Amino acid sequence: MFEKRPRIFKNRDILSPLFVPDTLQDRKKEVEIISQYLGYILDGATPPNILITGPPGSGKTVTIKYILNELQKHTDAPIKYVKADGTAYQVAASIAERRDPGFLNLINKIREKIQGKKAIIVLDEVDKMLAKDSDRLLYHLSREPDICTITISNKLTVMSMITDPRVLSSFQPRRINFPPYNANQLTEILEYRAERAFYDNVLEDSVIPLCAAMAAQRNGDARYALELLTFAADIAIRNKQKKITEEHVRAAQDEVEIEFIRNSIAELRENQKLLLYATLISKEKTPRRVYKTYNKLAKQYGINSLTQRRLSQLLRELELYGLVEIEVVGRGRGRGVKWLVRPSSTIDDDVMLEAIRRSL
Repeated sequence: MFEKRPRIFKNRDILSPLFVPDTLQDRKKEVEIISQYLGYILDGATPPNILITGPPGSGKTVTIKYILNELQKHTDAPIKYVKADGTAYQVAASIAERRDPGFLNLINKIREKIQGKKAIIVLDEVDKMLAKDSDRLLYHLSREPDICTITISNKLTVMSMITDPRVLSSFQPRRINFPPYNANQLTEILEYRAERAFYDNVLEDSVIPLCAAMAAQRNGDARYALELLTFAADIAIRNKQKKITEEHVRAAQDEVEIEFIRNSIAELRENQKLLLYATLISKEKTPRRVYKTYNKLAKQYGINSLTQRRLSQLLRELELYGLVEIEVVGRGRGRGVKWLVRPSSTIDDDVMLEAIRRSL
């Protein structure tokens, strides 16, 4: 049974979003800026704190991991990367690699672990920690003179989640935003990965440009492009075919689409999910109507209502993720403009509704 499989994959893991390549494509500007800041550690100085933002799949995590891998070749400074998707205690425990009782005990363990050296700590998906718990870990890390704290978030407005004025005073990071990839950049990424992931001559010439074009429509998400290519190869193997074709990509699209939307919505904060839900079910697509629907749903789900300004910020975030579309419409000469908000025209409404209802 296993001997008859088509030989398509040379190394399937290279197509994983978690794989860190030995060369980065199309993030040279960001690599240069971040490397400049972190390079100060080689001079015995503490690098400045950094905040990296950008939509999902824009290369934030893979870029910082690539830079840290290179930096580690030149220094023995403590460098720690953690997913900050738990409470402040859980994240601190991951950094300290201990489970001591008491949050402050963990902070002391982190200090002991550094032992007077300059250190770099990366908090990926920091917005999840801020939403679940508080900014108390940032409070302590930002006051440590030997620690550079790098925070990563999909949310452009993540700093607004910090409520303690003492943290806002001490944590003033250099901000670096990663824009979405375009189709040409996605093509370069896929070509680099495909050359190492597949055996020769198993890809039709049109497969990678098609995957790149589809992902470009999904707000330039490189993870989506990689998933498309991987699923297409899986389908070719399932059909016992030795070449990956456009037909396999199009067949993979439905499978990837549903899983991609489910995962994207599951990663949203509760108020973002509820606002997307309100956008989907509102008969009128004006902001006023969507906000009214949101606040009605908020009461039903026991979620706090929000100001119109805050809801506007959340709508912009949903637009950035490619889940809604905002259209500005002129009212006529001298009458100003109005704007409408609609669910994404490229995503099936029923798929989004099912994903939201499952995760709320």
